[in-house]
Amino acid sequence: MKERINRLAKGIIDSEQPKMTWSPEKIDETLRMNTLMQRNLWIGSENGLSVKGFVYSSNLRVRIPGDNNSFGGLRCRIVYEVDTSFLTAGDTITGSFYLVTNCGEEEIPYEFHVEVADAGKTLGDLKTAEDFLHVAENDMETALRLLEYPDFVEVPFMQDLHVRALYDGLKGHGSRANFMEEFLVGLGVKKPVGLTIPGRARVYAELAENAEDTIEIRMDNWGSVYLEVTADGEFLHLPKKSATQADFEDGLLRIPVRILAERLHAGKNFGAVLIHTARETVRIPIEASAADAGGCDRAHMSFQKELGNYLTARLAYENGIGGTEAVHQMQRELDLMKMTHYDAGLRLLQAELYLLTDRREKAQTILKELQDSAALKISGDRKLNCLYRYLYVTLTGNAEQKDTLIRLLQQYASEETGCSLFYYLMLLRLDEELQKNPVTVLISMEQEFKDGCHSPFLYAAGLKLLESDPILLDNAGNFELHALYYGARRKIISRELALAAVRVVRASRSYREFYRRLLTELYGLYPETEILEALCAMLIRGDCRETACFEWYSRALEADLSLTRLYEYYLYAMPENYDRLMSREVFLYFSYSANLDAGSLAKLYANLLTYGTPDSDIYRMYERAMEEFAVDQLFKERIDGALAVLYRKLIYPELIDTQMARVLPGILKSCRVECREPAMKYVVVRHEEQMTEDAYVLNEGTAYVPLFSERDLVLFQDENETRYARVNCAIQPVFTDMEELLQTCFEMNPMHPFLFMNACAKACRKEVLTGDDAILLEHADQKMELHPLFRAKVLSAIVRYYKRMADGIEDAKKDGSVSYLLSLDKDQLTRDERNGVCGTLIRCGHFSEAYEMVCRYGLEGLPVNLLLRLCGRMLLQNLFDRDDHLLYLTWYVFEHEKPDSVILDYLCEHFNGTVDQMYRVLMQGLRLRVETYDLEERLVAQMLFTGNTAKLDRVFELYASRKKTGENIVRAYFTVKSVEYFLENRPTDDKVFAFLEGAVQGSSDRERIPDIYLLALTKYYATLPELSEEQRRLCQSVVDVLLDAGMIFAYFKDLARFIHIPGNILDKEIIEYHGNRAVRPYLRLRILPQEEEFHYEEMRLVYRDIYIREKVIFEGETLEYQIEEEEDGVRKTKEKGEISCREIPGRSRESRFAALNEMSLSLKVNNETALREKMREYQKRDAAVSALFPIA
Repeated sequence: MKERINRLAKGIIDSEQPKMTWSPEKIDETLRMNTLMQRNLWIGSENGLSVKGFVYSSNLRVRIPGDNNSFGGLRCRIVYEVDTSFLTAGDTITGSFYLVTNCGEEEIPYEFHVEVADAGKTLGDLKTAEDFLHVAENDMETALRLLEYPDFVEVPFMQDLHVRALYDGLKGHGSRANFMEEFLVGLGVKKPVGLTIPGRARVYAELAENAEDTIEIRMDNWGSVYLEVTADGEFLHLPKKSATQADFEDGLLRIPVRILAERLHAGKNFGAVLIHTARETVRIPIEASAADAGGCDRAHMSFQKELGNYLTARLAYENGIGGTEAVHQMQRELDLMKMTHYDAGLRLLQAELYLLTDRREKAQTILKELQDSAALKISGDRKLNCLYRYLYVTLTGNAEQKDTLIRLLQQYASEETGCSLFYYLMLLRLDEELQKNPVTVLISMEQEFKDGCHSPFLYAAGLKLLESDPILLDNAGNFELHALYYGARRKIISRELALAAVRVVRASRSYREFYRRLLTELYGLYPETEILEALCAMLIRGDCRETACFEWYSRALEADLSLTRLYEYYLYAMPENYDRLMSREVFLYFSYSANLDAGSLAKLYANLLTYGTPDSDIYRMYERAMEEFAVDQLFKERIDGALAVLYRKLIYPELIDTQMARVLPGILKSCRVECREPAMKYVVVRHEEQMTEDAYVLNEGTAYVPLFSERDLVLFQDENETRYARVNCAIQPVFTDMEELLQTCFEMNPMHPFLFMNACAKACRKEVLTGDDAILLEHADQKMELHPLFRAKVLSAIVRYYKRMADGIEDAKKDGSVSYLLSLDKDQLTRDERNGVCGTLIRCGHFSEAYEMVCRYGLEGLPVNLLLRLCGRMLLQNLFDRDDHLLYLTWYVFEHEKPDSVILDYLCEHFNGTVDQMYRVLMQGLRLRVETYDLEERLVAQMLFTGNTAKLDRVFELYASRKKTGENIVRAYFTVKSVEYFLENRPTDDKVFAFLEGAVQGSSDRERIPDIYLLALTKYYATLPELSEEQRRLCQSVVDVLLDAGMIFAYFKDLARFIHIPGNILDKEIIEYHGNRAVRPYLRLRILPQEEEFHYEEMRLVYRDIYIREKVIFEGETLEYQIEEEEDGVRKTKEKGEISCREIPGRSRESRFAALNEMSLSLKVNNETALREKMREYQKRDAAVSALFPIA
């Protein structure tokens, strides 16, 4: 700037101005919030001339680092920073860069949009949960990435406490896809994915080769799905073991199932395909059978069924039940089997049936036929041979054959493992010695049992043996017990044997589930006290406390049985829904016994409190103990259905002290959570207001969970730590109408975390806070670990309170201070809250702290009137020292509010901007009569530097009249005014020419005076009606200098009135064109009436961009001209006109040009006399000139 002014002061006018370019022309960009981003602004020159100047930003958030706002050169890079700290998504930073350069002033507008992320606008578009749902529907992968993006929590809909609690509770627990699904479902914007899994059984019969099938699973809604498929059965093969939502096509998933025929055994094969989802397992039964490769068909299958029915009827006959009907059933089944298989085995069975029904002749006939026709075949099959011999011996009684058969049966029984029962049962019927020794028989049966024989025929035989001699049970083992259980199940055991069995079981010192089943069956058959006592003793021995046992303990008490700990187990097993008062004996027993655990005692006391009467002796006996127990359990923070009864009946407001108030609220706010999905193992409670959560174990699907408000979020977690938002469950408060107790607890212990949180939440919802509310919230902020969103609500409420207090609307707190606001971490506040704090500090006179806040957080949203007050005080406090932040604030106030004299004084001293901005500051400062310092000089200098001189005269006048002027600036000013007047034809005040006259007259060497001064002054003289003698001399000397320099202008002919102008100039008309020296002008002209066509002639450059063409025109002639310039290769007319010959006033008429002009005029009017006279005079003068000035 100084260089340019010095050049102007010397009268140096740049022949060409730089042509500035800049990039970008307009800045519109999206930036991430809470960042400091650097960007570049490029300034260049289009014509190779250096561009110099300064750049200013209108917004403090967009600044040039290091105060390096000057630039210069052909291509300049201006680095600027954009600060989005403490802005929120959706904010916009608007303003402009102002370029103050040697080629003018330019404005580059900018607009920076603040979003949560700079990677596209996706996060910025998420205003509502539905917007996020839309993204997930269309691009699941993008939605998953957004969900895990750190700035996801900054989007608008995530500013809701419940939504954030849901997000925080689910994040990190389970797969990404499950997180997405449960989050959207928990928000209520998406329905859960429903799967339709067919559970019907599938049957594949007579498979000769592998079979292929599919299980179709339908999904009724889009979303995240993961399922696993397993097979139960070796003959099942699953090519696909798992699936996700990506495997569904149009909502349908086909799971292939392959049945492997080579792994099927004979008969029916049972298996299942199990579909495991996160919340359930669906079992699809599979039944398959193989085709009979040996010709087995339906007839064979029918035969097998009929054989089974025959054996069932035979077993009933052996057990002594069914009688004649069992025999008839056996005969019917045999007849059916004979229809398809009539062989030796069936004939032998028929013969046996004849013997059983005492039809010996028919039996003998069958045996005779078999002996005659098939002896060889029979002898080849051991079983048929033995059966034949057994029937023969039974029929004939042959002793020799009998002995032989017994030896043979003994041999076969020892040789054929797995088939020995067939021989053994016949042996028992034939061997009389064995029958005489039941102990040996029993031992042999036990051995058969140990060898793996669990046939009901063996059990039936064993039962008969035990019935014959119950004393055999003295050393009973597993076989005897199974035989007894067999008899009990079929109700064929005698009472005597049943009681004997009970004595055996009672002798056992250990609990066995089989004993329990046996005694249960025996009691069902014989409801004897002895059996009941044994059963209850066994249950007590096994520590059986399940509800199913309560019936047995109740019967034992009703039977007045004396069993150790019977009363205790009666309480253990008592169901929760037991709805009557227990017997007096129970209460009397426990009044002397102290062996009960806390849960059983709670049941005992709850029963008495619920169904007993306070005036009964039993109630009075227990009253003290119940109260002590209730208080003890309360301090242990235990709760269940029984304890709830105790607390409800025994805890009164009068009992509550500080210690009890610490634990009682959690009890009173407990809820019974019953989850109906077995996969869930925990209940997780997320507290919206705090950064904490609590997990509670689900015991058989039930948990007691404290829920202090509807704001608590309940989630469920499986064994894999995956969490779910929507689960099939029921949540029921344990207590109702407990507000009085809760209020008492809060009064006794106001710092109880959750009651305190509830009080804070209630205070935050108030429109107007009291001083006590403010103290409460301040304490919460300082002492509690609050969730950032809830803390923001707390701070917002506190700030509202202090704002109203500062305005005098609220009664101040007891101390009346704002120390809390001063110590507050403002970084955690929202903009509105920070503005509220800042405004309050200003109102309360804490200006330094408020100013620090404005410098750190910006002034967006702050009322201008408060900023005006802040600026005024800070200026006085800083003694008007320069401060960039304060300077920006004062300018901001100046633009948006009527400023006071203090602010204007500061702006006048320190502000720099565009010409228009500085001019406004100057004018306002003059109106308020403040000290303007050097503002006028700075403004004049900037006008001269930029060429923005619209208000230059007014400012220079103020400068010259009010301040000590600088010579260079004054001279530069007059240079600019001379340029405007001479080159731009702009009107100029006479004072300028007075200065020019003085400058020229004061110079002894006219040639050293700037040409522009001389040109402006002479042009000005040409416009005056008269010049003084002194002015004429001055004008003549100046014109002589110009003529010597070869400069001729059209206005010189007007100066001929006052000074001598050479005739060769006056004899011609001058075409003067102001163009551009870089572009050549083309002159086309013609002189009418002689010339009809235009022709080109050259123009001469005489000064800067001024071209002239001198042309002689006589009276009566007209010169028409057109001036063209080339643009894009085409000549375009820039100026056109016409010139006629004009007489110069006061000029001598004796010049040769005047004589010729007069002759032309006489010729034109046909005045021959005058023409002859003019020609004679011209000839005389020409001869005189030749004689006087001979040419060598």
